[in-house]
Amino acid sequence: MKIIRVICEGQSENRFVKEVLAPYISERTAYSVQLVPITLTTSVDRKAGKVYKGGLVRYEKAINDIRKSLAYGDVVTTMFDFYAIPVDFPGYDAAMGAGNALDKVCRLEESLKEDIISRIGVSEDLFIPYIQLHEFEALFYCELNALKDFYPDKSEGIDNLINEVEGIEPEEIDQGSETAPSKRLLRYLNYRKGGMVVFPLQRIGIDKMREKCPHFNEWVERVMKG
Repeated sequence: MKIIRVICEGQSENRFVKEVLAPYISERTAYSVQLVPITLTTSVDRKAGKVYKGGLVRYEKAINDIRKSLAYGDVVTTMFDFYAIPVDFPGYDAAMGAGNALDKVCRLEESLKEDIISRIGVSEDLFIPYIQLHEFEALFYCELNALKDFYPDKSEGIDNLINEVEGIEPEEIDQGSETAPSKRLLRYLNYRKGGMVVFPLQRIGIDKMREKCPHFNEWVERVMKG
């Protein structure tokens, strides 16, 4: 069995990988690929003996988790948001000058891989960079009606949100401070990250996400190949 360690930006992404994506990939690879999610470490309070996890606030913080994961000799991939990606990310300035959002993300992924290979000295087939367009919550937009079973008192708000993003593909919903995927959910649903996010995504299903999100689909295909 091939293990792929997934460095997740936050706890919601961790649960998504563990409870939604991992079973999907295991079943379709005859259980030859196992995903192991790892939430980014943001800070360590050695005096209090506490480790705080979740949030890509600085690229240099992420390096430690990537390095530790690669030390096992397994394949490592990432699940970082493009939204609010830190300015110290490899190739940030050059990527921001690229064309559309997908171009920017692809350049950032290339720069990330180059930095990891040169800095840590691993084989390029052991690292799969992935950055979510524009953020993790874009996956909800693959089927917004699925949210109604989990937010029964917000049905009207969900309909308003559906109308608001009509004609916009999930990965094309922008990263404005008020219009990013999570910000729109917050406005209409009082959305909060946490354990409950997994259930609507289970209802939507990975196949629908792959259909609606080409960049996400490319990542899933690469992960399934190991």
